[in-house]
Amino acid sequence: MKKPVRVLRIQHNFVEPTNQKLLDELSNFPELEVHAICPRWGIESGNMRVLRETTRDNLNIAKTVLTKHYVTTFYIQKLGEIIRRLKPDIVSCHEEPCSLTAGQVLASAKMYSPKSKIVFCSAQNIYKNYPPPFGQIEKWMYRSAVAGYGCCEGVREVARRKGYEKRFEIFPLGIDPDLFSYRPRDADKSGQPFIVGYAGQLVEEKGLFTLLRAFSGLKGDVRLHLLGCGPAVDGILDEAKKAGVANHLLFIEPVPHSEVHVVMDTFDVLVVPSETTPTWKEQFGRVITEAFSVGVPVIGSDSGSVPEVVGDAGMIFEEKNHEQLAAHLQRFIDNPELLPALSEKGRRRVEEHYTFETLAKLNRDLFISVMEEG
Repeated sequence: MKKPVRVLRIQHNFVEPTNQKLLDELSNFPELEVHAICPRWGIESGNMRVLRETTRDNLNIAKTVLTKHYVTTFYIQKLGEIIRRLKPDIVSCHEEPCSLTAGQVLASAKMYSPKSKIVFCSAQNIYKNYPPPFGQIEKWMYRSAVAGYGCCEGVREVARRKGYEKRFEIFPLGIDPDLFSYRPRDADKSGQPFIVGYAGQLVEEKGLFTLLRAFSGLKGDVRLHLLGCGPAVDGILDEAKKAGVANHLLFIEPVPHSEVHVVMDTFDVLVVPSETTPTWKEQFGRVITEAFSVGVPVIGSDSGSVPEVVGDAGMIFEEKNHEQLAAHLQRFIDNPELLPALSEKGRRRVEEHYTFETLAKLNRDLFISVMEEG
């Protein structure tokens, strides 16, 4: 029997247990032997996550420093030791190529396992030049890696512009459709308020003031529910009071990722009103696929990858255009019979493109391919 390809995956967001479903799916392939490492704590989807222990024998939890930011996270135990012990065929560095973790991976592999093939990930869809040592680490990764992947076309464009000419795939962010389980939407909304929902950080660049302006002009029994926290809360509340809609606004405190679907299931529609800034634009928008999965239709802005992820399963408006957003919302409010069909379309899109099973197959194919290329 052919020896399985030994893979070491370095991935900070395994600190969130729901993301570990990818490990289960990867481990289902007999042609792979998968090991992973992640920090004991980290910021995931804008909120603190802590992972003190695990029952998984293929996941190592390690101490890190400078962990508040992905690019500065630095392992102070286990990473080099695991690379030396495993001597993996592939080191899959699911971290930005400019990060300190990426630098550690490259240095440890060169020292302890020089035959390992390096595969990196990036989510950077805006061209940026980084100060030392981050810029140097990125160039080192580009020279050393046999392949890379990112969550949207904009990421590949940035990598190409920076001179990375080797293989670069587009892999979506995964979702567990069993956790984010589907509920068919009812076309009959009589006697019930229409719930416009948002889930994410409450920060200005997420387009929350555009959403509020759109909401303020809606007609009918409508509520706006905001799931998350952030510095924009006071400003949103002040604007809502000025517009006379504060009584129709509900702030919902962040919940564990495993419970997000419970809140989302109460929404009639999810709005992703992200707005591009000089230093940020939407890289993927995982809440889109989560909403699709539970059956909630999505209206998103045209910032970054949002249209790419939504596809033909939702509606798109021009970012910052509150009138266009309001028109989309009012259409749903006036015609709730549109909800069931779009709900089914969103769920199908998730099942076809965004499950952890699909993501694992894409990773498997990449790993096998780079090994066969020699």
